[in-house]
Parts: sequence; structure tokens; C-alpha cells
Amino acid sequence: APGDIVCRYESTTKSAVNYYTCTELALKYSITVEKFFLLNPSVDRDCDTIKPNTVYSDDEADIQPVLSTNGFCGPQYSNTTCLGLDKQCCNGETWKCGDQLVDCQAGTCFSGACQGFPSEYSMDGKCGYQNNMLLCGGKWGTCCGIAGKCGTGEAFCGVGKCQNCNCTIVIPSPPPFPGASSTTTLAVSTPTPGGLSPDGSCGGANKYQCKGSSFGDCCSSSGFCGSTTGHCTAGCQTTFGTCTT
Repeated sequence: APGDIVCRYESTTKSAVNYYTCTELALKYSITVEKFFLLNPSVDRDCDTIKPNTVYSDDEADIQPVLSTNGFCGPQYSNTTCLGLDKQCCNGETWKCGDQLVDCQAGTCFSGACQGFPSEYSMDGKCGYQNNMLLCGGKWGTCCGIAGKCGTGEAFCGVGKCQNCNCTIVIPSPPPFPGASSTTTLAVSTPTPGGLSPDGSCGGANKYQCKGSSFGDCCSSSGFCGSTTGHCTAGCQTTFGTCTT
């Protein structure tokens, strides 16, 4: 049920338990004792209430998201989700559910049927190796500059100024005569309409396809590739990707 903790691994205590049993269970799956207590709120912090022959959670847990009932979402609103609603993108700036480009695009979408994978994109314009290798997209621009900030244009995308995303690249070209050297500067080529999605968008005027892309195989009703339930079920566009019926 929404809000419940779903555990991936569990252990059963022995018939004889003591104050050290909690530590033993934590060590078994290489988690901290603190995490063990978080996963098992019925156990006191001194392990005094641990019970024999009882199943306890011993590894990472997933908290099933609670569906928004008022159109608001995210950590500001008890981590409610928009998935399953008509508007399936949680806007990380307004914390409202939406289905427009500004709601679902990379760099703005916090969760739901987002363009690409939200955790991979910067939500504040900071990117690159200085910021956990976050990518750039949406309103922040398409290039991550060497200073770890997103932007567009030569200052961010130019040779020697861009560390990832839509950078201008330099490739060697054959020298005009023996002993000479030459390089050719090429911008990343413009994707072909109807081809594999280059940016997580799908359908629309460009008719980009999701299947086989790095963003996920399903094309959501909002026109973004992904692999969540929101992308692959209701409203999923079969013309531009794979859908779950």
C-alpha cells in the first residue's frame, strides 16, 4: 500500500537473543546499526525489545510513494507522487503536478514521467565532476562547462570549455601533405527526425523514437522517454516506443 516500507531482504532471529543481536543482524548484510533501527522501528535503540524467532528487515527498503490528492508533490508534500494522475510530472520548482514541457523536461522535473532519469540531471544548474557528474538539460542549457555550471553557447560548449553533454568536439583530419598536422572542429550532428531520441523527448514534430535509447523504451503521453509506469502505461505512445498493456 502507498506509504508502506517494502523490504528487499529479511532475517529471522535465533531462539536466544540479547543486546548484541541488532548489531549481528546489521553486520550480516553490511548495513549500519542505525539503518537497522530505521528499517525496524519496533526495536528500541538499545536492542532491548528484540524478539526471538522473529523476522526483521536487514537491507535497503523501498517506501511506496503516496499518490498526490491535491495536485502538489515531492518532498515539500510528504514525497507524494504524480504518477497515475492525468498530470504525471512533479515540477521541482513549483512542486505541482503537470504535463507541460516545463514540468517534464530535464532539469525541472523532480519525479514521475520525466524526460530521461531525473536523478541524472542538475536541478540547479550545477553539473559535471564537481557535482556528482550531473548532466545539463532544459532551461539550464545543454552543455556542462569546465567550471561545473550548465549553459549554452561557445563559453560552455566550446572546445576545451565543455566537460560533458552537448559539447563541440575536435577530431583529427588527414594532413594536407606529409609532415603537416590538421584538426577539424565539428559540432555534434543534428539528430534525424524519426530517429533514436537524442535528448529524452519523443513523438511530436521530430517523431523521435524511445526504443533502444538510453532514456528508456516507453514514450509517455507527455512526449518523454522513460521506463516507469507513468511512461509505459496509460497514454503511452506505441508509435514511438514500447508500451505495457
